[in-house]
Amino acid sequence: MDFWKRDLSIYIHIPFCKKKCAYCDFLSFGSCEGSLQKKYVAALCKEILEYKLIADDYRVVTIFIGGGTPSYIPSECIGKILDAVRGTFTLADDCEITIEGNPDSLTADKIRAYVDYGINRLSIGLQSANDSMLKNLGRVHNYDQFVAAYSNAREAGFANINVDIMSGLPGESIESYIRTLDKVVKMQPEHISAYSLTVEDGTVLAENEELLSLLPSDELDRRQYAQTKMFLRQSGYERYEISNYSKKGYECKHNLRYWTGGEYLGVGLGASSYMKLDIGDNFDKAYDADAEYDDYESGYGFEDVMYDSKENDNIETLKEHIVVRFKGIDNLDEYIGRFSKLGTGWTDVSTIAEYINNCYTSIHVQKEKDEIEEFMFLGLRCTNGIDMNEFETRFGRDIRMVYGKVIDKYVSSGHLVIDGTRLHLSDKGLDVSNTVMAEFML
Repeated sequence: MDFWKRDLSIYIHIPFCKKKCAYCDFLSFGSCEGSLQKKYVAALCKEILEYKLIADDYRVVTIFIGGGTPSYIPSECIGKILDAVRGTFTLADDCEITIEGNPDSLTADKIRAYVDYGINRLSIGLQSANDSMLKNLGRVHNYDQFVAAYSNAREAGFANINVDIMSGLPGESIESYIRTLDKVVKMQPEHISAYSLTVEDGTVLAENEELLSLLPSDELDRRQYAQTKMFLRQSGYERYEISNYSKKGYECKHNLRYWTGGEYLGVGLGASSYMKLDIGDNFDKAYDADAEYDDYESGYGFEDVMYDSKENDNIETLKEHIVVRFKGIDNLDEYIGRFSKLGTGWTDVSTIAEYINNCYTSIHVQKEKDEIEEFMFLGLRCTNGIDMNEFETRFGRDIRMVYGKVIDKYVSSGHLVIDGTRLHLSDKGLDVSNTVMAEFML
C-alpha cells in the first residue's frame, strides 16, 4: 500500500535535435554524434538513481520526456532512462508517460518501442501543415511525414496524442492557418497545443530581416488567435489553459501539475524542480539562490539560511516541509562529467540536501510570498482558475486580504469572473492574461 506517498511528476530533458529550429531558444543542440548522446543518457540515469534517497516518499503520477527532440536519439536510450525511473521510484498504475517527437524521426520502429516501454502519450511537433511555413521555421520535416508518423502511432496503439501547432508565422495568411487547423482536427488527436510564435533574442529568426518583415501585423495575429479559439471549440476541443485544448478527459496531466502547484522533479541538462523536502535530517539547510558558484570539483557553495520567521516566512504554514526550487547545470560537458562520477566515490552523499548542494544550481527556498504569487499566476493560466477557499486553507488568510483591490478592479472591467468559490479569467481576460496576472505579483 502506498496511499501515504506524495504524488510526484518527473520531467526528463533530452537536449539533442537533428537541427535547431530558427525560432528555438530552448536548451538544445543540433547534430550531436551518437556517442555523446549515449554518454549523456548514462549520466542522466545516474542522476535519476541517486533519488533513491527520497524515492520512498513518492508515487510518480506523470512523466514527460521533452527537449530538444527525444525521438531523435535511439529508442533504446529512452528505454534505459525509463528503466532508471522504475528502478528508483514507484509508478502509479495510471501514470501518464509522454514523449515528444518530431515527424521526421518518429519512425514506426521507434513508436512501437515507445509502446513497449510503457509510454502512453505522444506529443508530435507539427507547427504547420504548410510546407513553406515549415521551411521558414527551419523545421526538418514536411506535412506528409507528420501524417505518416501520426498514422504509425495510431497503428501502434497510441490512444492519447497531442499535436503542436503555431500561429503568427512569417508569411502565413489567415486562410493558410485555418487549413492547418482543419487538417489537424480532421485527424482527431485527443489534445492540441496552439501557440503563437514569439521572436526570442539570440535565435536565427531574430537575426533574419527577411523573415521578420513577413511576420503578421498585430491585427492579423489577433485574427489567427481568435480563429484558434473558435475553430477548436466548434470542433469539440475545450480550452483548459491559455494555449491548450483537449477532448474531455484528455487534458495533459503533467502540465496541470505545474499549473496547480504539484511537486515535480526535473532531471537532465538545465531541468527545473519544485519539491517539498523534509526539515531535519534529510534537509537541514537551505541555500542562497544568489550565491556565487565555487569551483567545479567542490560543487556549488551556498550560504546557510536560518529557519526563522524573518528569513523564511513560509515555515509556519508548511511545518514538516520546506519548498525548494532548484535547477540542473546547463553546460553539457560539465553535466556529463559531474553525473558520470556518481557512485564512484566522488561526492558520495547521504542526504538529499548534500546531493542538491553538490550537483544543482539556482537553489531557492520558497517563502510564503513566492508561494502565494505562484498559486495565483500559475492557477489563472487554467480556464477554471483558482479556488478561493483553497487559498485560505493553504495560506491562512482570506484572498481579499491580499488581492481585494486587484480582484475588484478586474471583475469590474470584465477580465476576471467569480463563479462560486472559483476565480478565473474571462475570455476577454485570457486575451490579455499577462497584463492581468502581472498585478498578482506582490
